[in-house]
Amino acid sequence: MAEIIFQLLHNANGTAAVDNLGGSGLAFYGSSAGSSVQIGEYQGTTYIASADGATYKDATNNIKYVANTYPSGQASLGLTGGGTISCGLSGVKSFQGTLGIQFGHTTAVKTQNAQLRVYDRSNVNYPASGVNTKVAEIINHDGSAYNTQGTLGNTSNVVGSGDSLWWGEPWPAELVTKNYFTNSNGVVFYNGLSSATNTNGDSRLSAAAIAGSYDTVGGTGIIVPLSDSPGSGQKQLDRSEAAGATGPIWPKWTQYILSAKQDGTYGTGAFGDGSDGAHIGKTYGGTGIDTHHTWSIALSASPLSIGAKNEYGLYVSVEYL
Repeated sequence: MAEIIFQLLHNANGTAAVDNLGGSGLAFYGSSAGSSVQIGEYQGTTYIASADGATYKDATNNIKYVANTYPSGQASLGLTGGGTISCGLSGVKSFQGTLGIQFGHTTAVKTQNAQLRVYDRSNVNYPASGVNTKVAEIINHDGSAYNTQGTLGNTSNVVGSGDSLWWGEPWPAELVTKNYFTNSNGVVFYNGLSSATNTNGDSRLSAAAIAGSYDTVGGTGIIVPLSDSPGSGQKQLDRSEAAGATGPIWPKWTQYILSAKQDGTYGTGAFGDGSDGAHIGKTYGGTGIDTHHTWSIALSASPLSIGAKNEYGLYVSVEYL
């Protein structure tokens, strides 16, 4: 009746280039397939691979976290067709995500309370071992059809509606109005600020005593919220589509980016405070029903020690009705 599959989203029309990863996973490498990522650095390439990363095949778009930049939320986007582009997360097109997540059902349904966790492959409440992970939800539609999803660049007039900051990076205190996102179920998802000593907050990471080990999605400290009812190919997250009684959707990031920082920083007119009672309903995502719902995800990883990181998994949960 219901299933979740993982995909590669290469195609410009929003369809999956690799429809189902099956028993395979993703491997993060250095500058070329099979090469190591240096400690403290982030991956240069991303491939479908075996569990230990020893064998690999299809490449996916590599979205690399760029550290220590302002206004934060920056990425180096390596396209499968060749070339690398530096841009903000809000400028990445949906089909250029590292990974596609698709929920399917034989009956058209709504989805809500979708959550993404990074864990140690044993307990979803335990962080991955020996690796930092940055995660962002990618939504970019150009205010038009879902297969013409805007222009690249963090100064684009067409700004994405997903995350504009990486979950797992310290959010700049001078840029955000609050360090959390609230979904339609009232669940609150926190991320640490640049002024904090521990970005994540999970006690198991606090005990790890490895430099930078706190700056990661994982465990109970940082869980990533995903938008409600995106529809097939994210077509229900198009900003030109009406989102029920709440009107056209607002970017997810308006819940946490200061109104005064929206105009100029993201190359668009300021929306305002997406977390207030008049507007928060517009930030949750779509409201329609569909037999398939697709999320596009950016993933970036950095090892904290030498050796392959196999105690490392991604877990997604979602409610449907």
